[in-house]
Amino acid sequence: MANYEMVIKIEIQKTEDRASDGINKCHDGSFRTVVSQKSAQNIDMCEKALLQTSFPAVREALSQHLSDISKEEADSYHVGFLKKTPLPMK
Repeated sequence: MANYEMVIKIEIQKTEDRASDGINKCHDGSFRTVVSQKSAQNIDMCEKALLQTSFPAVREALSQHLSDISKEEADSYHVGFLKKTPLPMK
């Protein structure tokens, strides 16, 4: 039975982009928000922004993981394959 590694990476960096109104999904599958300089200097605002940004990332990763496991389980039972029983010849 396989084990599963779960990795979370958080990056905080300066940007010239304007502060965003919400969470945006990026082309690489990550999620991002941009906060103002004033918010970036406040621990409570930073924590709130990080938690709000991580939530959709966690939900999507968990959804994909459980979907993959369900597909593996279904494949192991050969769901969708019909087994034909030979009819006796008269």
